[in-house]
Amino acid sequence: MASHRQQRESMYFDIDFSLPQSSSETKEQPSKPQALPVPDLIQTMNISSRYKVIISNSVLISSGPPAVFQLRPKKEKFRTVTRMTVGEKNPDKPNKTILLVGKTGAGKSTLVNVLFNYSMGVKWEDEVWFQIVEEERNENQTESQTPDVIVYEIFGFEDETLPYSLTIIDTPGFGDTRGAEHDDIISQRLLELFGSEDGVHELNSVGLVMKATDNQLSEQLMYAFDSLMSLFEKTLEKNIVALITHSDGKRPKNAFKAIESAKFKCAKNEKNQPVYFLFNNSQHEARGDEEEEEYLKHDYEISEKGMRKFKVFLKKTTPLKTTHEASKEFIRLTACIQNLQERIKFTEVKEREMKQTQEALKEHEEEMKMNDELTAFDAEVYKHKELIRKQVFGPGFKAAVSCTVCQENCHYPGCIMALTHCEVFIDGRCTSCTGKCPVKDHVKEEWRYVTRIRKVQKKEAKMTQSDKKDQTESEKKLSHLQNFENEMNKLAAEKSQFLDESYQHVVRLEQIALKADSASTIVHVDFLIEKMKEEGDTEKVKKLQEMRSRVDEGTKEALLYKTCVISSQYEDILSNSFLIHSGPPTVYQLRTEKQMFGSLTKMTVGEKNQYKTNRTILLVGETGAGKSTLINALLNYSMGVKWEDEVWFQIVEEEKKSQTDSQTLDVIMYEIFGFEDKTLPYSLTIIDTPGFGDTSGTEHDDIISQRLFDLFRSEDGVHELNSVGLVMKATDNRLSDRLRYIFSSMMSLFGKNLEKNIVALFTHSNGRTPENALQTLKVANIKCSRNEKNEPVYFLFDNCQDKQRTEEIKALKHSWKFTQKEMGRLADFLGKPSPQKLMRTVEVLNERIRLNACIQNLHERIEFIEERKNEIKQTQDALKEHEEDMKKNEKFSIELPEVYKVKERIKRHFLLGGYVGAVCCQVCEETCHYPGCTIAWRPEYCEVMKGGRCTSCTKGCPASDHVKEKWRYVTKTRIVERTKEDMKEKYEKYKTESKNTLSLLKNLENEMKKLTAEKSQFLDESYQHLEKLDQIALNVFSLSTVVHLDFLIGKMKEEGDTEKVQKLEEMRSRMDEGTRAALRYKFVQIPSAMK
Repeated sequence: MASHRQQRESMYFDIDFSLPQSSSETKEQPSKPQALPVPDLIQTMNISSRYKVIISNSVLISSGPPAVFQLRPKKEKFRTVTRMTVGEKNPDKPNKTILLVGKTGAGKSTLVNVLFNYSMGVKWEDEVWFQIVEEERNENQTESQTPDVIVYEIFGFEDETLPYSLTIIDTPGFGDTRGAEHDDIISQRLLELFGSEDGVHELNSVGLVMKATDNQLSEQLMYAFDSLMSLFEKTLEKNIVALITHSDGKRPKNAFKAIESAKFKCAKNEKNQPVYFLFNNSQHEARGDEEEEEYLKHDYEISEKGMRKFKVFLKKTTPLKTTHEASKEFIRLTACIQNLQERIKFTEVKEREMKQTQEALKEHEEEMKMNDELTAFDAEVYKHKELIRKQVFGPGFKAAVSCTVCQENCHYPGCIMALTHCEVFIDGRCTSCTGKCPVKDHVKEEWRYVTRIRKVQKKEAKMTQSDKKDQTESEKKLSHLQNFENEMNKLAAEKSQFLDESYQHVVRLEQIALKADSASTIVHVDFLIEKMKEEGDTEKVKKLQEMRSRVDEGTKEALLYKTCVISSQYEDILSNSFLIHSGPPTVYQLRTEKQMFGSLTKMTVGEKNQYKTNRTILLVGETGAGKSTLINALLNYSMGVKWEDEVWFQIVEEEKKSQTDSQTLDVIMYEIFGFEDKTLPYSLTIIDTPGFGDTSGTEHDDIISQRLFDLFRSEDGVHELNSVGLVMKATDNRLSDRLRYIFSSMMSLFGKNLEKNIVALFTHSNGRTPENALQTLKVANIKCSRNEKNEPVYFLFDNCQDKQRTEEIKALKHSWKFTQKEMGRLADFLGKPSPQKLMRTVEVLNERIRLNACIQNLHERIEFIEERKNEIKQTQDALKEHEEDMKKNEKFSIELPEVYKVKERIKRHFLLGGYVGAVCCQVCEETCHYPGCTIAWRPEYCEVMKGGRCTSCTKGCPASDHVKEKWRYVTKTRIVERTKEDMKEKYEKYKTESKNTLSLLKNLENEMKKLTAEKSQFLDESYQHLEKLDQIALNVFSLSTVVHLDFLIGKMKEEGDTEKVQKLEEMRSRMDEGTRAALRYKFVQIPSAMK
């Protein structure tokens, strides 16, 4: 027997093991241990002489015991995999093929060495160990030791311990730190190995390599198995076993639990338990003292016992085969189903858009009859070439085979071959695309066709008279609506045809000897079930559901993994959004449900779930600060959009304007529903305000306050806030008068209860602490939420998430990461504070509006009173001067002033959902609300009305006595000439002739007193409004309030009311420098404010 063994060794070891080395390998070689002369090694290390030929062609790794040697097998490249061969194949000897699959660090490489040493017959007492795997030393086990798929062929040791030769396919670990792209390469190379004509076409066993302590199987690993099973017979599971490494010889309870939890299909024993074999990974470890050697020997025996049992299993198994043609047919059918699914989706999107256009046309049918012209519509369905995301991985996911004539993806995902060798082609023509076009009409590129919509303007041109004359009678009867209906019917017929073709392909998959219920197929089956239900085809639905019911848990796990990489999770949203520009990132404008309520706009995404909580945030800031971009960032964060998705969504419809003009033209409420638990446990409502302080002037800023008031008080508006975000650039480094004005305007909107909910949102940030911007807040004395260090609570954001990733990728990714991190912090903040009811803020806004209206009216009434007093005084003087003439009844004429009210035209224009006009009382002949009345369409809805009566006019008249018109009452004075007869007319009003002059003068004096009393009353009313505002407002000093304050102080001094003057002056003394600077800014903007 020994001589026979020596003969075999001589046959084998005459082969030259050495390979040409590159220059780099040669340079590294001196650092490796050098082989000693074989006799010296054998004698020194007490190694059996039967290994002398092997050792002579190996490199000593460690002297041991055991002495560890690195073999130098024959190495060659086979397509995309590496083949390592030891010995020469004997065609008369059987061969067994084993595939090892497992996650990084499971011990596959060590297990390959165990299989090799067992094949050679190496024993414990030989004190030697051979390595066939060329390991790359990494500092940790987060990256696979095996960098490629390697096929190890072990020949020449038949009948040593095994009656056959071995082929071992070793895969790099799934799920290491190199990410999904690494897993993609593994699967792709395995599919090529098993699918190619000169590859591997049978397997005796698939070994799931896992540690005894593992308690979970990853989705990536399940996906790999699902991909492999689609190439082999359905009974492959009988050849799958668990190879448990790092074992102590006991039953691997954790590993069993992981297999059971994943419902992983594998070979079962008579107890219906997974077939498994135990191995330890310490055979090559140096043997130390006697105690340690005893433990190592025990571990060695565990592996030997596991190998003996595995040997028996391999002998009993029947190899599973796959045919190249069957594999191609499976791939071809899957590609066709995918293509048909995309065609169906394209048809459905066209149907949806045509239906919307049809509904719009019906609304304007009469108009069309008059004009012979179609109403314009703004959505066109088309095919867009979209770059395949770099982060999308899986076999054949990197490039798509597409037909440029049909504009269809003929094979994606799944094509791992060159274009001309793609499985969808038979006899040079495509079996997938609609036109069955030749190969020359196809490309294989890193993009694919996707269904998208874009905004267009379309109108059917009017028919000329000759066109109408040439029409047949039947054509004349066809309206535009009928043409649309015909087109809709055609699309429905196409969709039905595509569905039937897809169904036939799936049925065909059932008939071939492959895994028809792979994850690839189930994706399509689910789609077909849904669509067949819509079609009402119960027979086909039943067949598909029966197929779906056979899906095992392992395939479901793989399905989760495949679904997340096969296409964007946002595909349904993308197909209903307008493409703005291609990426990366590709930017889309969402189509929201747009509603107008009152004078406000509501934009809604998704549907509200009444069982989910909601958070509301109000954004205010300077024009150009980045509020609109921040809203888009909040939307994308809510949706769970990640950097690697290479997509960006916009909800804000921006108009291209100067940055000194607000991009947002109105107060808009954005409602974001349907993404709860993506990144946020709640839905979001975001209130976006037009930028304060833009070039539209301060009237624009007053309108913002009016709009917010309307939003907070309306029945279907917003009644509580979780946060108010003061949006400003992180680069703001000085507090200009304009910025102070903006802060003052913003803070004057809120009640005192909102202070703890106000935070700073710094945009255009580089991630560092915004020292200058924080100092700006401090100088402005902004009342807001503060942290434990009594510093303003703030969050940082960059505004470049939608920026094209052509350059500075690293910087853009950094900006994305810290913005995401800050979004998370903001989300936590929104979840903590209790929402503040807006009753107090509504009260503040209401008081401001009434105060402004009251004092404005007061100005006008006092002006009227003073003019009337002047008129009375001059009349008194004139009467005294002509007292004798009147007694003598002589003729005379005098010039006297006359005060009167006139309706003065104002510029009435529509603005932001309302219109600018004046609310006037026709009884009192007073202007009750102007300027500032922009929301109310009719007087009864104006803010100055309370309980149906006016709080502004002298008599508090009912709303019905008021009008809102394009004119207002103004006080005018004119000089009129009065004759004796004019005076006599007044004179005859009194009964006693002798007392006429006295009575007239007396009544004039009484009227003077009455006017003075009214003025005092009006001043007191204004004072009460201001005092209440001081009690409830977070910042009483809005700029309009300061103007009114100065006015009241002046008038109260004239009245001599020292107590109220003192109170008002104390109030004014609290005005900080910020408000004074803001006041200067407003006076510059509106010079008339100083008059």
